[in-house]
Amino acid sequence: MPRSVVVWVEELYRAHVAGVYNVAYRVLWNRGDAEDVVQATFVKAFLRVGQLADPAKVRAWLLQVAYREAIAILRRRRDLPTNPADMPSQVATSMGPAELAVASAVAAELSAALYKLAADERVAVVLRDVEGLSMREVAEVTGVGLSAAKMRVHRGRQSLRVLLENSEVRS
Repeated sequence: MPRSVVVWVEELYRAHVAGVYNVAYRVLWNRGDAEDVVQATFVKAFLRVGQLADPAKVRAWLLQVAYREAIAILRRRRDLPTNPADMPSQVATSMGPAELAVASAVAAELSAALYKLAADERVAVVLRDVEGLSMREVAEVTGVGLSAAKMRVHRGRQSLRVLLENSEVRS
């Protein structure tokens, strides 16, 4: 492998590891499995670098690989329970104790609400609203048509809104 390919994959990793982990974690709700997906995703990126037809779509390509890897793990462990309480809370440290407590409570409520969504809706909402992908990219990553992707995001947002309105934490 030429050194330029290794450097490219390293740059790819630094730029996209958080997004790949986030998608994997939101599908699997398990840190260890999500880390395995991140590793598998970047190994595949390294091995299949020549198959990337459009370098401008590298982010969507990586997230699609991560999504498929996560789904494969889900299929292997269908009978194992998952726990959203394992979700890491990423809160800015510049907050005071009161703000930190509120932000942590809100993050926990959001995590619990996301966990209650149907898996296809949860992934669509995370890809669109957290990762910032376009609807076309959400459709590509999840392997569905554009209208199905739009419907999943819409239904997921509606369900999330209802769940959060009915939660105990209010702003």
